[in-house]
Amino acid sequence: MALKNLSNGIRLLLAGSLVAGVGFALPVVAGADPTSVAATKQKLDVLAVQSSQLTEKYDRAQTDVSAKQSAANLAQRQAVQAAAAFKAARARLSEVVVAQYESPAFSSTGALLTSDSGQQYLDTVSNLNLISTNRGDVVVQFDAAAKASAVAKKSAAAALAVATKTRDSLNAQRTTLAQSIAKYQGLLATLTAVQQTAYRNTNTVADTAVAVKAAVPVTAPAPTAAAGKAVAFALAQVGKPYVFGAGGPGAYDCSGLTSAAYASAGISLPHSAEGQYSYGTHVSFGQLEPGDLIFLYHPIGHVEIYIGGGLAVSAPTSGENVKVITVSAGDGYTGATRLT
Repeated sequence: MALKNLSNGIRLLLAGSLVAGVGFALPVVAGADPTSVAATKQKLDVLAVQSSQLTEKYDRAQTDVSAKQSAANLAQRQAVQAAAAFKAARARLSEVVVAQYESPAFSSTGALLTSDSGQQYLDTVSNLNLISTNRGDVVVQFDAAAKASAVAKKSAAAALAVATKTRDSLNAQRTTLAQSIAKYQGLLATLTAVQQTAYRNTNTVADTAVAVKAAVPVTAPAPTAAAGKAVAFALAQVGKPYVFGAGGPGAYDCSGLTSAAYASAGISLPHSAEGQYSYGTHVSFGQLEPGDLIFLYHPIGHVEIYIGGGLAVSAPTSGENVKVITVSAGDGYTGATRLT
């Protein structure tokens, strides 16, 4: 109930602020150029989509690196064990060979002197040869295993190197993109208040009315216990910064936030929006319930957690904080999944 009241409060606050914006909109100031603001905001929107998709690629690459690192570590351990087994088998074979030469009991001469009959002698020599042959076969097998393990180790290391290079390349692209976002955010901040006001007043009343309608509380089915925990967790992160690749507790990217939210409810999700899309049951936009995950862009590059009433908690992009936003099934919407 507390969660529902909190969601209602957020929606009412948002609706109130939008209505206030309609009632107290300032007139357009002559000479102001709203197009510079609009162009900058449009560029930021494009960069935000690119950032989300790049973050998704990076998260997948990081997951791949982690998996290949584990495989490389396993191959390293197996190679060490195989080499040690080969060394031990070879040492045992050497001991047998030396014993055959140094001990009468392990030589054909010793067998001749200790045998009571020709058949016993032949049997003893045959057994000695069998021991040597078996030891030799064991050494050959261990040698083959050691060589195969060494090859596997080399292959795993090469795969790890490729995955790491891919991840680092994506990280470099992310850094460049973040610099572009910071540039346009800085440019937007330098625009005058008159220009900002002029841009806001270019929005039509109809557009604003749609936004107000989206913020009005609507009845939503009560979430399951797990979904409720995930929603409560996500709301508690509002205000924390977006950081590329972060999964908490002090900062998040989009899939880092949703995976952490459901981890608080005991449900494990990959740190990847595309990966999370394959979990749970797909639901339509009209069927959304609190706790459902909403996915954006083609290919998928962003995920948010729905909290009811047309609202979601989102870790949007570089330079912004985790926040509550309105959602729609418009451009960019890909689909939604329900985990519980």
